[in-house]
Amino acid sequence: VLAAKAIVIGAVTFVAGMAAAIVVVPLGVQILRGNGNDLLPATLLTKLRVVVGTAALLALFAIFALALGAMFRRRLAAVAAAIAVIVVPYVVAIALVLPGSESQWELRLAASRWLLRLTPAAGFAIQQSIPEYSHVIGPYTPGFGYYPLAPWGGFAVLCGYTALALGLAGFL
Repeated sequence: VLAAKAIVIGAVTFVAGMAAAIVVVPLGVQILRGNGNDLLPATLLTKLRVVVGTAALLALFAIFALALGAMFRRRLAAVAAAIAVIVVPYVVAIALVLPGSESQWELRLAASRWLLRLTPAAGFAIQQSIPEYSHVIGPYTPGFGYYPLAPWGGFAVLCGYTALALGLAGFL
């Protein structure tokens, strides 16, 4: 029953996420360019990875939340846990490297990067469309769309957490 629920919620979320991403990504690019923002070019495969990856990311988050719900057997606890391990690390990682105080910048940047390597929030890396270049000095932070893991690496971390949570929920 849990596997059937995971398939259904994953498929429905993937389709809804795909529909939303197909509309929002080109629209967002058009709005940004219309407001005078310069955007770096991306290949068709990169754009496709971002759109399909966003839909898959949402589907995996939904399956992960379903698994937490099956483990905790309480909706409120499952929602709180899902937010705590998906949304909070992402927000904290961005907040750690916001412009402002330059004190302990390297330490805060390292903490931000480790949060996005070790938590399910690593899956957000699938949305990265611009690589980090070692010869360019710049703010390579999550707020600017850069993640410490490669797009598929971050997605693999999320897949691992989802599989682990689903397996544990099935065992319990």
